[in-house]
Amino acid sequence: MRQRNVNTELQRPLPYLMALATSAVVGMSGAALAAPLTVEDVSIAKSTDHYEVEVHYPRTGLAAVDAAVGGWATGLVDDFVKQAEEDFASFGNNSDRPDWSYSLDLNYDVARNDGEMFVVGFQEDIFTGGAHPNHDIDTFNFLMPDGWQVYLPEIFKPAALAQISSLVIADLKSQWDATGDSMSDDDWLNTGAGPQWDNFKDFLLLADTLIIDFPPYQVAAYAAGPQEVRIPLSRLKGLMRTDWRTPVPSFDCAKAGTPTEKAICSDVALARLDRDVASVYRQQLSYADDAQKTAIRNAQRAWLGTRDACGGSVVCLTDAYDQRLKALQQG
Repeated sequence: MRQRNVNTELQRPLPYLMALATSAVVGMSGAALAAPLTVEDVSIAKSTDHYEVEVHYPRTGLAAVDAAVGGWATGLVDDFVKQAEEDFASFGNNSDRPDWSYSLDLNYDVARNDGEMFVVGFQEDIFTGGAHPNHDIDTFNFLMPDGWQVYLPEIFKPAALAQISSLVIADLKSQWDATGDSMSDDDWLNTGAGPQWDNFKDFLLLADTLIIDFPPYQVAAYAAGPQEVRIPLSRLKGLMRTDWRTPVPSFDCAKAGTPTEKAICSDVALARLDRDVASVYRQQLSYADDAQKTAIRNAQRAWLGTRDACGGSVVCLTDAYDQRLKALQQG
């Protein structure tokens, strides 16, 4: 089992302090830093003839952090158990019934817990058959003292994306040159680490370093294992936003003109939904053939008309985005 590192040691703070109120913005402040969170390891263990579950996640006592992390981890378990039970029920006693069981293993490392941010990374292994388990990485970055979760496009300005991509690609090539066996190629690397925010969703923001993690297959073959790049924040000087709590959709809010665009640019949750839909839409297009691309684009145009008919209604827009996201994910 991967060691769980509960690190409460203070790290050097970023050159700004978080405002104390939940609605306050990130910026220069004289407010005192909150104390590091107390971390309790929570475990879920289940075992049947069909599956085994061994899951660990941190509980901090801070409601926002625990709801996000605990809700995600328990949801992962629920989905896995449901899928395992459905699969084995479908096998019955026929010859298709496997002679092995499914497994889910989840462990974590607390990468930062200094009163200014709480940052945790998860390593996930799911085995449902085949040559090896499926390995994935998930990360959570929270601002203190209230546990506001932040994402990379909200932390960095748009101009940072190309710089992050360039630094990541150069670093990975350097690592692979040192070993002499990358198990990758330029097309693979440029696709998995190209200038798309989605490529860097698994990140850990330390006091002076941005860590980008890549699960197997994203930038190299499974046998190469997960890949990691550490970027000193000094290499991204001047590229951080001053306010990490402001809405950041997939488009430039400075150019927002319609009631719909202005509503999205005024609501963090809507802005995140907009990024999610844009991300899945791009992924669907990247995997589609010409005929499928035409259908996907037509469906997106039709949906945009439906979305824009909402005007500035947050409820209507939220429902429209939720429905489109589900349709794209099922598509």
